[in-house]
Amino acid sequence: MRGIETRFKKAQTAVDAMLAERARAQKAAVWTTLAAKEQVCEELDGLVRAGNAAPDSGTAWQDKWAALAALPDAWEKKMLARRDGALSALADPTQAAGYSASIEHGNDGRRERLLELELALGLDSPAELQQQRLALQVKQLRDRFKNEATTGANTPVERLLAWCAEPGVTDASDRQRLQRIFAKVTAKA
Repeated sequence: MRGIETRFKKAQTAVDAMLAERARAQKAAVWTTLAAKEQVCEELDGLVRAGNAAPDSGTAWQDKWAALAALPDAWEKKMLARRDGALSALADPTQAAGYSASIEHGNDGRRERLLELELALGLDSPAELQQQRLALQVKQLRDRFKNEATTGANTPVERLLAWCAEPGVTDASDRQRLQRIFAKVTAKA
């Protein structure tokens, strides 16, 4: 009887571990999909900023998007809004100027939000941003002491989603920072 009970507990532990790994893999797949959809949106934003037209009226981009798995509904809606905004700007030159201006205007804010994400996730920031990181830490401490409610996204997950849903084009170093952030969030999943 004791042998059966021991085998049962081992089997139960193995099944629990398998289910936990499957759940972790599903969460990781969501982050991978978000990163891929953000990349598609950034490519479209880059075309808008460069003044290029979408090939095949955007059907190639629609197909590229359709090849990716769906995100949770709220996330998918935010990413679709970014994608559709870029596609509309590519199709209409009058919208393109305004959209391109919003990309340029938002780039500094996106860079700061990357810094916030690095800080929240315990990741190192580039050496040239250490002064900004220190200023951000001081601001966050001051806000905490004043007990001020922060506006916008509070958790790293919410912040990352908001960052991905905002139009913009990153440079190579910011792209590497974003990839490290996605790797950290995926590992935590």
